[in-house]
Amino acid sequence: MRPLAQPLITSVQRGAPSSHIFTSVGRGAARWSLVFVFLLFLTPLHAESDWPISKLRLIRTQWNSWITRFFAMDDENNLIYGRVVDQGNKLQKILRFRRNPDLVKHFPMEDGDLVVSVYNPEKIMQFVAMDFTGVVRYQNEFALGYNVYDVDARVNIQFGNPSCLFYAYDRKTYAVKYWSEQRTQDIMVSREPIELMFLQWADGGIHYVSSAPSGLTWTFWKNGDYRNYPIPFPIKHARYYNYRNTMHLIGIDHEGGLWQFDVSSGELRKNLLERDPRLSYVERVIPLNFNKELNIVLTGDHISSAYRLVYDDFPRPRKKPRLEERKLFWPGRIYPLIDNTNQLNFLLETDLRHIFLETWSAPTAIITDIDWRLDIKRNPPVMIVNWSRPKGSEYAYRYLLNQDPDSEPLAEAKLIPSDTLQFSARKEGAYALHLQVRNVRTGSLSRVYHIPLVWQYQPAEPEVILQNQIAPRMIRPGRADFLLQNLQPGEYYAEVDGKPDTVPKKKIKVSTGGFGFKTGAGAAKYYLHIANRDPRSRVLSPVGHYLFFASPFDVEEDQMLAESYRRIEEIKRIRRKIEAAKGDPAATQLWINRLQEIEAQLK
Repeated sequence: MRPLAQPLITSVQRGAPSSHIFTSVGRGAARWSLVFVFLLFLTPLHAESDWPISKLRLIRTQWNSWITRFFAMDDENNLIYGRVVDQGNKLQKILRFRRNPDLVKHFPMEDGDLVVSVYNPEKIMQFVAMDFTGVVRYQNEFALGYNVYDVDARVNIQFGNPSCLFYAYDRKTYAVKYWSEQRTQDIMVSREPIELMFLQWADGGIHYVSSAPSGLTWTFWKNGDYRNYPIPFPIKHARYYNYRNTMHLIGIDHEGGLWQFDVSSGELRKNLLERDPRLSYVERVIPLNFNKELNIVLTGDHISSAYRLVYDDFPRPRKKPRLEERKLFWPGRIYPLIDNTNQLNFLLETDLRHIFLETWSAPTAIITDIDWRLDIKRNPPVMIVNWSRPKGSEYAYRYLLNQDPDSEPLAEAKLIPSDTLQFSARKEGAYALHLQVRNVRTGSLSRVYHIPLVWQYQPAEPEVILQNQIAPRMIRPGRADFLLQNLQPGEYYAEVDGKPDTVPKKKIKVSTGGFGFKTGAGAAKYYLHIANRDPRSRVLSPVGHYLFFASPFDVEEDQMLAESYRRIEEIKRIRRKIEAAKGDPAATQLWINRLQEIEAQLK
């Protein structure tokens, strides 16, 4: 065994030719490694190029730019290199990970692509850098002394020289770390989790946003100097974007407002780009260059639409952009990219692990607005599925409902002319509706839509932020205001009292994510009880019980008590997350790591 104090595979010195990048493992081993990679590169993963792709998990990209490629993993932990060519897909196996990584991210670079994976139990980080054809040019592993939960990375794929920004947990503290050539420098250290984090290099320094009970702060760090700019209100997601040598932070608030921030003048300047109620459910902001214009793509995992704003100049365009909406056939995770024909596309990954290709300009989805609900008033309950009928020709549909995510509806006997299906009671569990459209006049068939349905759908437990805190989990008496972090469609019920386990029955308005309650005038301990009822199944989510305090006195006396209670409540929440993540080893392990950290802080 090679000790982990040194890299397991080291890069050559600067200036060495790229053909010798594996010299530390011996010339013979390096030669066989390169032959293996070359043969693997020549062997396609699929002979077909049809969509959707099944049984792959897309790897998250740090930022999106003028790219036609993407990366994914299969069930055997193989790293897959994918390209979109003429609206088809070409897939190649690159290598096999030692196990399912705790963190894996893709970084597009000027000279190729970088994939970074982290294994927290072993405290190992792996770099794999490829050129634009998918050939591995640099590969290395490094030992770490801490757990890593997020990363921004760079590497010269010819000569190595990797460097990283980490969001890490190290010796009971959370930190933003700069790592280069196995040397680590702490940029920010906190005993509290840095719950919202965006990292990016620019201007010769590092930009990041961190959260605290007092709010969000944009920090620019360079050579040990810090400049801090408080953000005046909460944002639930944002991305940095460098446009004409100015760093912009583009973020969405809880009320459907899209904002631009910059600090080029030495002060934080804000600019409202768009406000629309439809954006209240947006969870992701993706800026990218396309046709020499800035495209801001807005998506969410729980909405069946994607939105876009196009700027000819930014942040003050010559022509005011119009908010465009692209209907999707089903909600999912969106990954924008640009193909070889200069079309703006996006990959749509559903809960069935099917990856579809959609184009923005053409209505590639023949059916849209697929919806389903459970009629639990009937005995036994009935599942009803409906969708929007395509305009134009006369269509009919064939379908199959089962628990196999890859079936195809081949039985012509099930061809129906309507746009509604009804199914009788099934046992609880996950199902897939396989639906295909047939043009009655021409006989042509559409692609197969694999639609995930859950017989007993239960929405996620609401997660909230207590506003105007004067200490952890503590506010002044009179009023308690909250913001929902995971706002979803449905009916919300909430109450505030002194009991720890109340089931709320009062309906509240949370269309913008914010709500509040009046409290007493004196010092007291309260609980917020909140749940969401799904509009499809009418099933109530788990009830969240959030402890907080009101105090008109010196808060220092109660601060430690409030902090202990907060950690206890956090432990309860994470245990529920661990239970809900069963079947997903990576997610389960991350929540277990988080639980162990909090329990260690209580000792």
